[in-house]
Amino acid sequence: MTLSALLSQRASEFPRKLCIKFEDKKFTYSDIDTMVTHAARGLGKMGLQHGERVAILMSNCPEYIISYFAILRAGGTAVPVNTFLTPSEVAYILRDSACRIFIYNDPFLSHAEKIRKDIPELDTITFEEIPDATELPEASREDDIAAFIYTSGTTGFPKGAMLTHGNLIANVTSCKEVMQLSQRDRILLFLPLFHSFSFTVCVLLPIYSGATIVLLQSVKPFSKIIKSVLQDRITFFVAVPTVYNILSRKKISPLMRHLIRFLINVRACVSGAAALPESTLSTFQKKFNVPLIEGYGLTEASPVVAVNPLKGVRKPSSVGLPIPGVTVQVVGENGESLATGEAGELIARGPNIMQGYYGKPEETEAVLKDGWLYTGDMATIDADGYISIVDRKKDLIIVDGMNIYPREVEDVIMRNHSVEECSMVGIPDGRGSELTVLFVKRKETASVDEKELRALMKGSLARFKIPRRIMFIEEFPKTATGKIKKTELRKWKL
Repeated sequence: MTLSALLSQRASEFPRKLCIKFEDKKFTYSDIDTMVTHAARGLGKMGLQHGERVAILMSNCPEYIISYFAILRAGGTAVPVNTFLTPSEVAYILRDSACRIFIYNDPFLSHAEKIRKDIPELDTITFEEIPDATELPEASREDDIAAFIYTSGTTGFPKGAMLTHGNLIANVTSCKEVMQLSQRDRILLFLPLFHSFSFTVCVLLPIYSGATIVLLQSVKPFSKIIKSVLQDRITFFVAVPTVYNILSRKKISPLMRHLIRFLINVRACVSGAAALPESTLSTFQKKFNVPLIEGYGLTEASPVVAVNPLKGVRKPSSVGLPIPGVTVQVVGENGESLATGEAGELIARGPNIMQGYYGKPEETEAVLKDGWLYTGDMATIDADGYISIVDRKKDLIIVDGMNIYPREVEDVIMRNHSVEECSMVGIPDGRGSELTVLFVKRKETASVDEKELRALMKGSLARFKIPRRIMFIEEFPKTATGKIKKTELRKWKL
């Protein structure tokens, strides 16, 4: 089974079923499948050969999803490009992946013009410029690379994780079993389509399940999300922690809260792409009376590795159990297995694990060892098998020989209701050591001060874990999915 064949199979089973709703446009499974075939023929006419790469730089729209599947149906490999990148950063990815064709839409016209000058040999087109044709190119196979998903590049240049059709289908098969999606579900998609989390969980999973995708152009204006949840009778809501944080602190009158609970069809909410504060989880569930499930994954794993069960025990501060087919371990510095509850690097193995980084054998060997993916995340696994992410391995701070995991400190700070967000980093002090600095963003009209936060930490943390400095800031530098860019915070001039 390939992703292209999967779409055709669903179109055969549910030809008149609504596949994508976007603004006032509606597309059935049959519509989407027909448009994909038409675009695939056009790509073939442009000379796309089996295994060649085609990049997509588009804002959220149906044409994005159609282009993605058309590339696969034409035997190519899709390269989704982060819409927040500069033209020069986009050009790096196009060159690194040796792209043959570049598809963009109007918001990225200036990017396209610069890329035409910088990479003249590249076919740079809009979706509407894909030509008509009658012949369909050679179909993809299950072990073909379906996508190069580029990592964020927090450590050097971005790397293209190579994911096969088999990797991605294995991931959605397991996710369906855990999340229990069916053709009756309607999933809201407002996260950027280039992100592996949103594409797998909000596009591939619903298509695999025969469900409906309600597509929004972006997260803004936020009122559109609330309106769509009610108007489109959304049953499955997927977002990042930032969104749940906004919803959990949004002021709602008792009457409106009762009305929302009466009208709401959402049976489950899923949080991914970043750590979900326990305070946000608790407040959200009490406010809306809907289960909020935290999961964990990374691009190199297609991307889902673990999730709290929809039915069964859900543990706060845990990302849940490994999904079916995935095995995990926590290991020490020398790769040795650690005891239950002991912190170490999380490693994972399963049919969803990438084939490697394109053109980067050394980087591949550093993370793929004996069939295991070394995630770079520090974690613990309890006696029941539930995983708790302690921190990123590279975010570990060592002061005077003592290990400090910033997330432990951040979780304590988030208990203060006046704190909206926080992040702790180690900043080189110029003397071969690190200065621990906690950055804090207050909620609007809140008046929390350093003294109050230090009193909170004093009662909850060992003395060496308490940051040397606390800095209050207006906004955090963030990635497209709301992750705080700690690399930027480490550059802060103190």
